Amino acid sequence: MSNVEKNQIEDNGEISINFGEIFRTLKSYRILIATCALLFAALGAIYSLTQPNEYSSNAKLLPELDSKSGAAGGMGGLKSLAGLAGVDLGGSSSGAEAIRPDLYPNIVQSAPLLQEVLKAKIYSTKHKKWQTVLDFLSEKQDTAPLDLGGDPSEDDVTSDVKLDKVPSSALSADLIKLNKKEQAAIKKLRASVVLEIDKKSGVISLTTKLTNAVAAANITSLIQHYLTKYVTDYRTQKARQELAFLEKRLTESRARYDQALFTLSAYRDQNMNLFLNVAKDREKKLQYEVDMAYNLYTTISGQYEESKVKLHRETPVFKVLEPAQVAVQKDGPKRSLITIGFMFVGVFMALIYVFFKTVNLKELLG
Repeated sequence: MSNVEKNQIEDNGEISINFGEIFRTLKSYRILIATCALLFAALGAIYSLTQPNEYSSNAKLLPELDSKSGAAGGMGGLKSLAGLAGVDLGGSSSGAEAIRPDLYPNIVQSAPLLQEVLKAKIYSTKHKKWQTVLDFLSEKQDTAPLDLGGDPSEDDVTSDVKLDKVPSSALSADLIKLNKKEQAAIKKLRASVVLEIDKKSGVISLTTKLTNAVAAANITSLIQHYLTKYVTDYRTQKARQELAFLEKRLTESRARYDQALFTLSAYRDQNMNLFLNVAKDREKKLQYEVDMAYNLYTTISGQYEESKVKLHRETPVFKVLEPAQVAVQKDGPKRSLITIGFMFVGVFMALIYVFFKTVNLKELLG
């Protein structure tokens, strides 16, 4: 049995693949295939040179795991680890609802948080001055080695509604008004910022990729700050409201006590030589009011101090394992891989042309 016969495939009849004929056909078109490969490789090299260099900055955080002593502490640790994996075991060791870490990527991509980032200022190495993140993202970024003009990163954000012509009474107070410049900047941030969570270790990795290494590091640091602030504010919101309420009540109770004490002292000064029962009863009543005001003040004062301890206890702690750094080497684009990819596309296109150019399938398939 010949080698060709060994490669026969039987399927309701005998079909043989003539590899010798296929090889001879490809050999006859080798110049065309090589030309397409070189042409597409050149196109790939040109395309890769039109892409600007990108730099990545990474920061790693470790959120605090709740724990208590004894059996409760073991359960608290399990709940914290389960929370990192996105599983809710119910209950809360500290009495405050915490945000599950698997929701952190949604927080980082949210418009309110990114809007705060846009207001922050970073140093521009291009203009040698401080400018807002919004202004930085709105201007033309660093050019590629081969600049063909234009700004490929500048997105044309259009809107059917012009918010500046809409009366403020027609918009809810909870709505976020973003102009075209802010929308384009937020879109760029969402495409540049990535947050990942290692569910085994609980480590949070925050990465920003931009054409400017210094800006990437600064924005990574800013988002890290606003993320921890957002989570802290959410976690301690109830405790802070309680503390503010008690602080107001403490001020009122102290003023009430001072007023009652002053009234009693003034009454005694005015009635030092009086021994009438009416005067004595009045003094007892004023003394009672002083005692009541004092007891109320001391009770609220104790609650106020307890509330401050509770707020401190419920404030989450984020350990910065690796702060954001300015990259010294570019992260992309991979120009050699782009060139090789284009070259393979050229070879594939040439093979398709040869396939359809060949006389017929019968000669190729035997």
